[in-house]
Amino acid sequence: MDPVFDFFPGGELEDDAVHEVDEVEVELGGNSNPLVSTNADFVDIQDDTVVEVEENRLKRKLPPQVPKPKKERYRSPAWDHFNEIKEGGVTKWAECKYCKKQYKAESKKHGVSNLNAHILVCPLYPNRDQHGQQNISFKPADGGGVDVVTHVFSFDDCKRALAEMVIIDELPIRFVEGIGFRKFCKVMQPKFSPVPSRQTTTREICAIHNYERGKLKKLLKGRRICLTTDTWTSIQNLSYMCLTAHFIDDNWKLQKRILNFCQVVNHKGETIGKKIESLLLDWNVDAIFTLTVDNASSNDTAIRFLKRKTKDWKRTILDHDYLHVRCCAHILNLIVVEGLKDRNESILRVRDVVRYVRSSPQRLDSFKRCVEKEKIDSNQTVCLDVCTRWNSTYLMLEVAVKFEKAFQRMAEEDSGFRTFFGIKERDDGELVSFEGGETIELVSESGQVRSNRVQRIPTKLDWKNCAMFTKFLNLFYVATKKLSASLFVTSNVFFDEMYNVEVQIDKLIANNDPLLSKMAFDMKKKI
Repeated sequence: MDPVFDFFPGGELEDDAVHEVDEVEVELGGNSNPLVSTNADFVDIQDDTVVEVEENRLKRKLPPQVPKPKKERYRSPAWDHFNEIKEGGVTKWAECKYCKKQYKAESKKHGVSNLNAHILVCPLYPNRDQHGQQNISFKPADGGGVDVVTHVFSFDDCKRALAEMVIIDELPIRFVEGIGFRKFCKVMQPKFSPVPSRQTTTREICAIHNYERGKLKKLLKGRRICLTTDTWTSIQNLSYMCLTAHFIDDNWKLQKRILNFCQVVNHKGETIGKKIESLLLDWNVDAIFTLTVDNASSNDTAIRFLKRKTKDWKRTILDHDYLHVRCCAHILNLIVVEGLKDRNESILRVRDVVRYVRSSPQRLDSFKRCVEKEKIDSNQTVCLDVCTRWNSTYLMLEVAVKFEKAFQRMAEEDSGFRTFFGIKERDDGELVSFEGGETIELVSESGQVRSNRVQRIPTKLDWKNCAMFTKFLNLFYVATKKLSASLFVTSNVFFDEMYNVEVQIDKLIANNDPLLSKMAFDMKKKI
């Protein structure tokens, strides 16, 4: 019987077929059992495609191969933290996603070493300086929602944040030892234990002060600064002085920093001058452009003292031989005070009734009932002014004029009000003050009693004068608010406001009212 296969069971092939089988094996990827020919024209094995090669010899046709994808260009992980800024389709800059700082990032000129170095020191990078066990937390995202970030609890950072909270919110240092606050800390973050004591918080506040002081010293180095200073006496009869520096930073923005808030022995010019000298030496200020003070005569002595001392420092306080700079707002103060001088009897009477209403809660409640009966629609309440501050006097008059009818009703219904002011009713029915009534002492600036005056209720003429004063003082109040804005004052604003004030004063001089005309005339001379 003839064999079905063309080879022997032992696997040996005939000599004339050796070469052909090897070629097929190679084409099949080294398969040790290639397809072989049979008596049939073709064989279909496992759906493979078989084609006839030559005499009764078949070869498998392989499926088309999928082309391999191109290898992606390597991209540094540093770009996960930076945004590309392109110019003309080419990446020129890299901007940090956290602190928005920019670095040059051209591929042919710059590498990514500076980007990797920045990530290690970026102050806003959430995973910087991660030492210890990391925890997952949630951080609000810019576009809404939250981002999942990791953080490590730091006791020192919490302690520093607690000290900053005491400073910013002006809390007493003993606040950190409160039972309620400690309970809150235990619930909010159990790891923040023990909560720092008042002594620890005090040391931390001093450390913050020294750090910020060092930063400010570096910021002021090499700059010409403008100084403003003022002194006053507290209700405890203690004298204080504040020294403030104004300068232009590298971004051409006006900056203001309080250098010192300290206590002084008295308001003498030499005392103030010596104190300013010691403060400037302590801050190591290189040059001063101007020094702004108020119109107190002691400040003239202080500036002359400083001018003499600056020659020893080999520094310059002022460019000119002598320059005494005064605030624009203070000029307006002098003008208004001159206009109100010896014409404030109506203001004194309005102040008397406001002082009575504000002197006790019972009197204030009685006044509020009178306001409700008169149906005066206002959310404001009467306020007492500071006699030496005309702007506070303006605010007092502005509110008090609105409640004129409430004060009149109080004089009619409140027996305590009538007794206090010695009110009687005249024949024409008008309520006026006669003999009697409470007296008040008029105290000078030195603290000595000048005289006594009997407190009176304002008449209709007094209310009319106060309404007129309010309308007139509003012009100066608006101008002073603009000129007192320390970060927005420029020469053009000052000139415009002062010109408007002078124009209005000229109009009032020609007014038919003799009181306003005389007041405006005195202000014109002061300008």
